[in-house]
Amino acid sequence: MAPRVVLVTGCSSGIGLSTARRLAQDPDQRYLVIATVIAMAEKAELVAAVGDATDKTIFIKEMDITKDEDITRVVDDVIKTHGRIDILINIAGVPAIFLPERASRTAIESIFNVNTIGTIRLTQTVLPHMKQKKAGKIISFSSIAGKQGFPYSDFYSASKFALEGFFESLLSTVQSFNIRVCLIEPTLVKTRMLPSGLSEYNALINDDTIHEIDRRQLKVIYEIASGFPALSADDVVDVLMTKCVEVDDPVFRHLVVSAEDKEAIGEAVADLTGEKSIAALRKLIGAE
Repeated sequence: MAPRVVLVTGCSSGIGLSTARRLAQDPDQRYLVIATVIAMAEKAELVAAVGDATDKTIFIKEMDITKDEDITRVVDDVIKTHGRIDILINIAGVPAIFLPERASRTAIESIFNVNTIGTIRLTQTVLPHMKQKKAGKIISFSSIAGKQGFPYSDFYSASKFALEGFFESLLSTVQSFNIRVCLIEPTLVKTRMLPSGLSEYNALINDDTIHEIDRRQLKVIYEIASGFPALSADDVVDVLMTKCVEVDDPVFRHLVVSAEDKEAIGEAVADLTGEKSIAALRKLIGAE
């Protein structure tokens, strides 16, 4: 059987790099990986990770998902070279921690351009080819913050909530074309985004122009996040592979959290009034 052609975004580090490596080093060589990075200057860590697989089972391409011309160029090249894209894995994303009223329009647009619009535009570009073949799988990374809002991550949560709505709507129609859609919703993961986020929290905590109530709540979150048993990127890739990539008919959502957190989140989001979810979040930040 010919290897499945897999297009993966966000491969310079973290979950994207771990995903690309796992696929490229598959012992049975079941996958041919097109791994994208925002700039070729950022490929060194990926090249080191995949070793001899470079230009054999993995090919690295430059693609900025906020640029339609990059998306078109890469997708057209993959189709021309390999004839199809069997699996699209949308991983590229950026963190965002703000005092909500202080985020500029430019900052908000930047977050959505990567986390939401870029992912949607790439999916749009791949979709006609999958529909023509009447086969394909689209896997996208949301977040626990796309399942339940998270304090001071308002815009990150919003960008992931938007993805959830898009892909839930999409799945309802593309199943008729034998296309499957999956969302991965992980909790905190040990990637470069985690220390970056902690640094942003710390900067806000030490900003004396911010109201003391916000600073107190930010400090509670910072302390929780600092001591949280975050997952490794490989932990998340295990779920991606076993629950989505290697399954012919996967379920739509995969919440990658502890059993205890999964139960609590399930109870909160099942409350149609939203009050349980808000109460849980206010408890999280130590609010009275």
